[in-house]
Amino acid sequence: MKRILKLFAVIFALLLMTAPAVKAVNPIYVIDEYGVITESEKNELTELAARVSEAHNAGVYIRVMNDMDSYSTIEEYAESLWINEFMGMENADDGILLVLDMDTRSFDFFVRNGGLAEQAFGTYAREKMADSVVNGYLKKGDYYGAFRNYIAIADQYLAYAEAGTPISYDFDPERDEQEAAEQAQREQTQRTAKTGATVAIPPIVSLLACLGMKSKNKTTGLKKEASDYIVKNGVKLSKHRDHFLYRTESRTKINHDSNRGGGGGGFSSSSSSFGSHTSGHF
Repeated sequence: MKRILKLFAVIFALLLMTAPAVKAVNPIYVIDEYGVITESEKNELTELAARVSEAHNAGVYIRVMNDMDSYSTIEEYAESLWINEFMGMENADDGILLVLDMDTRSFDFFVRNGGLAEQAFGTYAREKMADSVVNGYLKKGDYYGAFRNYIAIADQYLAYAEAGTPISYDFDPERDEQEAAEQAQREQTQRTAKTGATVAIPPIVSLLACLGMKSKNKTTGLKKEASDYIVKNGVKLSKHRDHFLYRTESRTKINHDSNRGGGGGGFSSSSSSFGSHTSGHF
């Protein structure tokens, strides 16, 4: 019996030695060195980020740092944080990192190459995210709102990528819905203007004509003969002018490169062999 147990122990040890190495994962999704959020806010954001990361098997990280140490660019610093802190999931070196350097007020959205995050956060998607997070919150000093918004967008974009329809210039339901609403508003405004013109203008013109005729009759009095009302030499038109009540507009859609950015706002997008970046200042 002891010999059998020893044999099982040897086999188990051999299996451990031959098993593939499992990547160590960093469970600390939110670090705030500078203190831009409260402890309770950090705990809440950590819980949200962990939930999204586990749901999509792609890490969603936030780092608010005092400075970039000895690194000269925010992009280099973001990549060093990813490597040195063992970010990503246990079986997938995959995810996205938002890092803020409070010394230079720089930000970077870093996306690791080779996984779902790379599909979910292309140039268009990263810049659209930056426009929402940075212009909508960070530049207004709302750090907690910015981080909640970032995690929510990451969850949404990862889900779209999993469904095989990553956010891009050619596929952006939020933008298309907004444009459709704006077009409907323009059409409603035009219909209201046309209806108002049709209803209001004819009575006004008639009223002015009647007032004009009345004012002339007051000074001349009644004529005895019908021929007295005919202007000498008839009616002559020296000039005429056309007035149009309605205008028709035609619009032509201009197609753009599907890789172009989604938000503008002075962001810089780049890539390396390790990952992709969208960075700037807030």
